[in-house]
Amino acid sequence: MIDRTQTYSFASSTAGASAESKKNVSNTTDKQEGSINVASLTRGVWTRSIVALLLIALLSTAAFLLGSHMLSINESSHIVINISGKQRMLSQRAGRFALAMRAAQTTEERKAAQASLKAVADEIFNSHVGLTEGDEKRKLPSTMSEAARAIYYDKPHELDANVRLFVDNINLLLSKGDIGPISADDYHLQQVLAASQLPLLRSLDTAVRQYEMDAEIAAKNNVQRENIIYFLTLLVLVLEGFLIYRPLVNMIKRFATNLLGQQQFSDGIINTSQALIIGIDKAGEVQMFNKHSEDLTGWSKDQILGQNFMGAFIPENERLSLVETYNGLFEGKAAKKLETNLSTKTGEMLSIEWSNTMLLDPITGEPSMLIATGVDITERKKSTTALANALSKTEALSTRLQDEVSHAAILQKALLPEPAFKLPGIEGMARLTTSTEVGGDYYDYYKVGEYHSVFLVGDVSGHGVASGTLVSAAKMAVHQLENLKETDPAVMLEHINESLLTASHESMFMTMICFSIDSRTGHVQVANAGHVFPYIWIADEGDWCMIECEGVPLGKVETPEYEAISFDLEIDDKLFVYTDGIIEEESSTGEQFGFDRLENLLYEVSKLSVDEANTAMFASLEAHCGKQVFSDDVTLMMVSHTERVVNNFSVTRLPKDILAKSQVIQLKAENLLSGERQIDSYVSRQFSVVTCEDNEVAALLPFLCQQGIRRVLLNDQAFLHDLGWQGLLNQHLIPEGDDIDQWVTQPTVDQTWDFHHSDEKITAMAQLNEALSGMSDLGEGLQDVVCLMADELIENSFYGAPRGRRNNALFKKGDERIVACYENISMRVKQNKDVLGISITDHWGTFTPSTFLNRLYLNTVNPEGGMEAGVGGTGMYLMWRISDYLQVRVLPNSKTQVTLLWSLTQEQDFDSDSGFQFLYHSEFNETIIDNQILSDEVAA
Repeated sequence: MIDRTQTYSFASSTAGASAESKKNVSNTTDKQEGSINVASLTRGVWTRSIVALLLIALLSTAAFLLGSHMLSINESSHIVINISGKQRMLSQRAGRFALAMRAAQTTEERKAAQASLKAVADEIFNSHVGLTEGDEKRKLPSTMSEAARAIYYDKPHELDANVRLFVDNINLLLSKGDIGPISADDYHLQQVLAASQLPLLRSLDTAVRQYEMDAEIAAKNNVQRENIIYFLTLLVLVLEGFLIYRPLVNMIKRFATNLLGQQQFSDGIINTSQALIIGIDKAGEVQMFNKHSEDLTGWSKDQILGQNFMGAFIPENERLSLVETYNGLFEGKAAKKLETNLSTKTGEMLSIEWSNTMLLDPITGEPSMLIATGVDITERKKSTTALANALSKTEALSTRLQDEVSHAAILQKALLPEPAFKLPGIEGMARLTTSTEVGGDYYDYYKVGEYHSVFLVGDVSGHGVASGTLVSAAKMAVHQLENLKETDPAVMLEHINESLLTASHESMFMTMICFSIDSRTGHVQVANAGHVFPYIWIADEGDWCMIECEGVPLGKVETPEYEAISFDLEIDDKLFVYTDGIIEEESSTGEQFGFDRLENLLYEVSKLSVDEANTAMFASLEAHCGKQVFSDDVTLMMVSHTERVVNNFSVTRLPKDILAKSQVIQLKAENLLSGERQIDSYVSRQFSVVTCEDNEVAALLPFLCQQGIRRVLLNDQAFLHDLGWQGLLNQHLIPEGDDIDQWVTQPTVDQTWDFHHSDEKITAMAQLNEALSGMSDLGEGLQDVVCLMADELIENSFYGAPRGRRNNALFKKGDERIVACYENISMRVKQNKDVLGISITDHWGTFTPSTFLNRLYLNTVNPEGGMEAGVGGTGMYLMWRISDYLQVRVLPNSKTQVTLLWSLTQEQDFDSDSGFQFLYHSEFNETIIDNQILSDEVAA
């Protein structure tokens, strides 16, 4: 049973709370979301209501001012009409008074008539001045309409002059009346009588009618203004309804809906929460009791609501100390976590950890209810005791394991080679630091023969002994590869993957990137197994570029099928390889080192030696983190290509004067077609040139495909002789610059486009078309032909040239893609007075002579069946057919350059055959000619 005989007051009075407590309550009130929402709603209602009232007041004021203006105009119009009409009557009266003066028998009668005439004359003159100049006392306007002004001042009426003349005649007649009787033939009398009859009366009638018309027009204008104000009022009311009151209603509706939703959400949280939630008022009585409280204590809500919390749940020996704490909470003191014992209905004692929240009265801001949220920590306290007992056993085990880990760390360090290394043509520096004694990072390197160097960097997911196990397995696999003298990075990664599959845990894997360098040519192959992308320093350009290549991490799948990409290094170019630890390392404020900071650092150390660069980069990382021990393993490797290892049989290393002594074999087409001439297998196809006539090329193509002959020059093609026949024969020599520079000298146009993204093709094509439009010597249709060929060349470089180790296309035609810096795709257009040329260069070197010849042959014998996109098919055939000369130069896996030339001095004939040469600088063919040249030199 609940003890109902003893109650405890939580806060008998809050009036004595300190000023600091009231300040805390006030700050808490400001942070209540409900108050903010109410204030926002109130501001919204007031703002919209004030705007609506101001608009109505504005329209009402406009209507009032317009009405007042209308009344003023109407009053003024009536006065003007009245006075102008009165003038007509006064003019007639003046005539009668003038006759009365003439007919007067006595002086008294004449004086009386004279006085009346004087009064009429004054009235006529004053009203006339008021009508023409305005009179505030009579409320006569100072302006008049143009029509009225014309009546007063213009012919035929000239009412102003006539009225003034009429008044002057009256005044002169009056002056004569002072002297004596007026004779019947008096001039001024006759003038007054004449004017008072027809001429003056007609003009006055015209003025009256004009004033009536002016008044009518003013009335109509005022009616129109009243209509405009009326419709504006209706429009404003409609807009207020849609723009002010409708959003206001929606705002109130949303507020009410949100409020109801929040209440339902709060009720749901309280009733479904797996914690005790009990609300206690100032008197210490329970006002809220959630479902979990009922389940845990055994008391129902109906039994507990209204009961004293202390008397119902707190053991008697703890009640007095808790009363003081809870009274402090109602006085505004911080609500700290409390731990108490709680008695259930069955008498079981539970350990409860309480978190307290004070609810404030929304009107007074005073504390109204304490929400006590309790978590049962009874089992946790038992577990803590058990954990303390196990801790002592764990410490003993940890000491033993720490000794074993130390031995494992010593063994792992012994597996790593020296940080500084020199291999054929390169020198490098690698540094590895671990976040634990046994790390998950790994680097290695070795050489194969006199020319090839291999180096790699790996990173195991995680740290510790398990990661060290994978590193050891990787090291063993690399050792096997070194004994096998393997230099293909893709094959190496597949071999290491097989080794790790048997050693790795299913939740662990290893990323790795592997490089192979041929120091004779600087040719690099790289394959990636999920590792962060490395960087290349291009010394000639002074720029760092990221090498983007992808692959599946090691130890994840059985057949990952890694692909290697290739490019060339020049002397002083560098490679930077690293693990993601440097990127993810954070400063004391939580800011990562990041790629931006890494790339800026690379530029800072680009001129340093590999050793100095490595040291500077670790120093920068330590400065960023503010410590020398990092949270993750960090490995940095910088490799520099320092020299080319001389190959005795390298054609590119022989002087050109020696190489030029090689004899080009010229084969006549008629001898080949008749069978009189055969080509031995050992003869270099690079130095074999077939000369033929225009009608012999189609018949030659099957023979060329079988024999691999890819250099054909037409004797009767005048353009080839213009280019220089001997120069064409010597194309087995690699020129210093681009091939197009040999044929288009002293250019008037020389423009280059470097591509970094496939989207740049549109801009390049537009600029090319504009450049061609400015060339005045182009034949009919040549501009369209050149643009068509440029489009095909760009597409082939973007999607046909990039190919994998299994000759599979790396990119789908038409997809957007980034052009990596090592691809170096560029297009050139040159023109002089005789020749127009276009060329495109990529650094893939995947185009082969067999592909080229097969496509020419297939499209010649079957133009429709020979189409095959992406392999130099129909597009390459068209380049040959519609250009005057086609040349392709390929350095396998290194560079492809396609050049097309057109004559500007000869008529274009797209139906005739053209000469073509495919120069393929393979190691096999070049070695044959090198041996021949060296033998000739020794004999000489």
